[in-house]
Amino acid sequence: MIRHIIRLIWNRKRGYGGILAEQALIALILMLCMVSLAEAVRKYKSPGMLNSANTLMFGYIGKEREHPEAYNNAQQSMAGINDRLRKLPFVEYISQAINFIPYLRGDGGYRSMVHPDTIVIDDRRFLPVVKYCDEYGAMIFRPEMEEGRWLDNRPLEDGSVPVVITRQFAEKAGWQSAQGKKFSYYGRVCTVVGTVSGLKQQVFDPAPVTFVLPMYLAKGFFNMYSENTVKLKPGTQAAFSDAFYREFRRLISDNAIEPVIFDLRFFKKENMMETTLPIVLQSIPTFFLFIFAFIGAFGLYWLHSRKRVKEFAVRMAMGSSPALLMAVVIGESLLITAIAVVPALALSFFIYEYTSVHVIAVSLTVAVMLLFSLVSAWYPAWKVSRVNPAEALQYE
Repeated sequence: MIRHIIRLIWNRKRGYGGILAEQALIALILMLCMVSLAEAVRKYKSPGMLNSANTLMFGYIGKEREHPEAYNNAQQSMAGINDRLRKLPFVEYISQAINFIPYLRGDGGYRSMVHPDTIVIDDRRFLPVVKYCDEYGAMIFRPEMEEGRWLDNRPLEDGSVPVVITRQFAEKAGWQSAQGKKFSYYGRVCTVVGTVSGLKQQVFDPAPVTFVLPMYLAKGFFNMYSENTVKLKPGTQAAFSDAFYREFRRLISDNAIEPVIFDLRFFKKENMMETTLPIVLQSIPTFFLFIFAFIGAFGLYWLHSRKRVKEFAVRMAMGSSPALLMAVVIGESLLITAIAVVPALALSFFIYEYTSVHVIAVSLTVAVMLLFSLVSAWYPAWKVSRVNPAEALQYE
């Protein structure tokens, strides 16, 4: 049957040439769009994405150089404000951190926030991203723990500093299991108490080599602006904002310092725009091209079917079943599409590395094209199967 369908297509190659070229173009564009989308999904799903649902960042702004005393007073007052806000019934957790909240700045910004020291482990030298966080940070952002536990805000029994490292840090250090490993940071002995899969700073960037220190160390080590975050019960953002502004003005009356509060979803969406916008702009014309091509293919198969009424009538008169006639028309469509995707498949071997992501994206492209072909030819094929041989031959 396949040989018969190939012969039918060859005999009508002029009629099918246009649709073959059109589908080849669609397959190529669709493949590029699918791979771009698959790559974005892979990056989004890569280890280290932090949970930011129902999470607000809050604090204050002011000109530190012009009002240093007011700025320092505000920084000291935030601890008291946080203690009062924790008692609200809709507050789940409040955390203080430095350089920890994701999506706020680019990779260079995270690296410049805390001046890191080069880490040397077994003659391996590398410069990690350094973050500070308290014991509530893991409850808010829910990083994926691979080993050990999260930080608590006190030194270990041996006097060393507890740290949590990322899987990327462990790989850089050459550690299979990092639990209990020690390294030096600014002359302090740090002991690894936990390993997380990663801590992303940008939505689509890989998680960098990172380690997290407890907040108690930051108080005596750096004099920096702390990041305050809160995990709320759903739908209580407005109530928390009102409570925060009220508590802030109760403890900080200096108008040189202004309270601020942001939903982390806003920063996440802004962070995603640079990657998602090109994909959306690429997808829109692809979608319309796909629709117009479907209409064109449907119309062409319908026209060819109408022109071949006598042929199908003779076939039925000679014993062909309606199902067989449908199979012939649909088979022609599928075979044309299969030929059309060959150029796109050939090109993919040169432009992609064929990781699992590329294989899935290219396979999905082929599947979509075959489904496109099946749907566009089904109705003409069904009409062919309903031909009355006597009426068709009498008309002819």
